Amino acid sequence: MTEFSIPPSLGMYGDEKIAKDILSRIWGKRGVFTCTVASTMTSSIPGVSDAGDTPELTLYTGAADAELLVNGKTTCIKGVPINPGGIPTPATLTKAALDLSGMQFFIVDGGCYVDPDIPRFYLGGKCGQKITTAHAVENVRTIYERGYRLGEQLAKDNAFVIISESCAGGTTTALAVMTAMGVLKENLVSSSSPKNPKELKSKLVKEALETAGISPGDYANNPLKAIECFGDPMMPANVGILCGAAKHVPVIVGGGTQLAAVMAAAVKLHPEIVGNFMQGTTRWLMNDPNSNMKKIMDCISDRIPILYVNVDYSDSPYEGLQAYEWGYIKEGTGCGGSSVGAIITSAGKITADDLEDKVHEIYKGIMEFD
Repeated sequence: MTEFSIPPSLGMYGDEKIAKDILSRIWGKRGVFTCTVASTMTSSIPGVSDAGDTPELTLYTGAADAELLVNGKTTCIKGVPINPGGIPTPATLTKAALDLSGMQFFIVDGGCYVDPDIPRFYLGGKCGQKITTAHAVENVRTIYERGYRLGEQLAKDNAFVIISESCAGGTTTALAVMTAMGVLKENLVSSSSPKNPKELKSKLVKEALETAGISPGDYANNPLKAIECFGDPMMPANVGILCGAAKHVPVIVGGGTQLAAVMAAAVKLHPEIVGNFMQGTTRWLMNDPNSNMKKIMDCISDRIPILYVNVDYSDSPYEGLQAYEWGYIKEGTGCGGSSVGAIITSAGKITADDLEDKVHEIYKGIMEFD
């Protein structure tokens, strides 16, 4: 398939040759979706994250998203994960993509504040500490190695693997890790709010590096140490899965700026996988005026293309979904990656319009609208 044509439901940024090569190898084939859920006490710092109705509830977001995907409802909290103002979790779009495609999916537990009530792969982590302690994640090497072996196993029976995350506070930890690695010299990460608290995030990262006694870039060649000091438990799990799977099959990294830290670490540890993975995200993230996914990726590698799904909630009858067009949420729980994956595995038969219709059906059900 030399002249592969990308359908209008998808947009692309970056190396078109690599993107089309990967797509031509997996188009219409079976993939598997994984979502790594985790918690970090960093999200409980007031003002850091809106991925929960209160700072305390952000610690339940990963577990609640996992329960919603697997069980269709949450038990660790009442209702569904929401932002202040009632804006629903992006897991609604993820669930729509998985339901429409019939794609097999698994939850990976990187280390949660509360155990999700579902079957899952547990890699031995626990809830992360605040980055300002400079001791944010325990058992990083073990989690990474277990993730690597899981990635290899997932690659054995699937044409491609999708990785994703649900970990509130993850853009702050990503900024800290990428700063410690010297990947970023400015704050380019996104936020689940249109009012990105950039000053607070930068202040916390500066404090964290000072506590550790290091300067930006000191961990350029030691990404696992950067994660141990400043990351969250989702990171070593997904770095491992990405590296283990991409040695064998293409991988779609389904997420936004917080998964940039995962890609940066993976490229440093296993540069040979570059060219066999790409990012899958949403147009909301790509068009975000308060972050810059394109520039972040340019800092990591110019050989990691980005595919993004052109879902549009402008005409949605529900204000909670229209809010995505106003700069809320943008990405999370693999909503972009699962949507890209659904379009790929269906050989384009599933469209952005189909995804929107399915989201409305799911949203109406979980919100118990008449």
